[in-house]
Amino acid sequence: MKKYFYLINCIIIFSIAISSNAQKQIFDNGYQNGNPIVPYVGMADPHIFIFNGKPFLYSTRDLDSLAKGRFIMPDWHIWSTNDLLHWKHERTILPTETYMGKSTDCWATDMGWRNGKYFFYFSNKNISTGVMVSESPIGPFKDALGKPLLDTGLTTSKEYDPTILMDDDIQKTAYIAFGHHRDDDPKLGYYVAKLNEDMISLSESPRKIVFTGTEDVLSANDKPNLHKYNGIYYLSAGSHYATSTNIYGPYIKRGNSGFGRFGLTQQAHGNYFMWNNQWFHTWCKFHLGKEVAYYRESYLTYLHYKDDGSMVDDTVLLTKHFANGVGQYDANWDNIEAEWYMAGEKIKKGENATGFEVKSCLNNGYLYYPNVRNLKKNATLLLKINPHLGGRIEVRKDSPSGSIIGSIDIPLESSKDYFIYKCQLLNTEGLQNLYLVFKGETNKNLFSIDWLKFE
Repeated sequence: MKKYFYLINCIIIFSIAISSNAQKQIFDNGYQNGNPIVPYVGMADPHIFIFNGKPFLYSTRDLDSLAKGRFIMPDWHIWSTNDLLHWKHERTILPTETYMGKSTDCWATDMGWRNGKYFFYFSNKNISTGVMVSESPIGPFKDALGKPLLDTGLTTSKEYDPTILMDDDIQKTAYIAFGHHRDDDPKLGYYVAKLNEDMISLSESPRKIVFTGTEDVLSANDKPNLHKYNGIYYLSAGSHYATSTNIYGPYIKRGNSGFGRFGLTQQAHGNYFMWNNQWFHTWCKFHLGKEVAYYRESYLTYLHYKDDGSMVDDTVLLTKHFANGVGQYDANWDNIEAEWYMAGEKIKKGENATGFEVKSCLNNGYLYYPNVRNLKKNATLLLKINPHLGGRIEVRKDSPSGSIIGSIDIPLESSKDYFIYKCQLLNTEGLQNLYLVFKGETNKNLFSIDWLKFE
């Protein structure tokens, strides 16, 4: 029995040593992966923002992969990427750089920006919220107040887990929401308030958010997050969400953008964001289950909106290719859904009978599918298309104006059926960055694309 326990202890120590070495290598050199986004670092509470066309990820960190009963979170981290695949570690922010002092309670963060400055909002456990400021999205950041922006007792709830929304009105009004909501406790709740132009003070007293609706979501949670789509405000906690036409509410409980698997539950702290005309969802989950360890890792998938505004995480991608993540593909897959593009112009996503597709392809528009692995030389490309007005699809390498390696003429069809079109490519073997560029004699919808695949 003693030998057994000795062996187990050795395995645990060895695992921790591997994890520590992996952490150092990743922080020093960056990392490329699918899901998890960056393994072995305890990346949690990921929020991704696009600054000057470039994605930046701000996260907390769970220190101990075997921690039980509480979070041990010693610092915050900033990452950057050009493709959502290759991640560079930009900065570690320590609690000693803030009014918190020495602490292992560096809880969730969010970002704001105005007039060339970047504002990093951070949680002191579930006690208070502070704000730091920098002239760069990667810092260095300085504590803007030397004290909490949202201090204990500001509301009857708890002043932590901040989320910032920069509205799309003329003034680009900034709002902060925060708190811990419970249906069964009127003292607790989410609150929202307008920020002043300086982004480090409130211009009004926080207002409590009211929920309506019967969906079984948002009954008890912290981690609020705000974003806006098509004039609608989305307030989420994990992958559960509610919507409103007014920033202050009331918010109607809508449902779960996910499906419970891969951590897409009320615990899935993260955010929803758009980049290059594509929507994404990033979130974290307890790697071994919360009952085992308070240690999380973070993930990414594509996000789609139904015609009624409902959010849908791309569960097809997660089910078939979870570890692959976004922004890379395999020519050996059964098919590549058209809505899995990484950039697009003059296109729209939308629902079809089986899920989603790229519904509207206009003249001189394009879809971008980078990092297509295992492509055979002179492969055949197949596309499932609803022709509409017809036109041409040019397959180009590396850019929308890159060399043409194939083209397909799509004839006008009077029916609303889908057809399979084939295109012989003149490509080299191996990894390719492919653009589908659309040409037609009208600026109206030429065709819709359901999927593509290679033979």
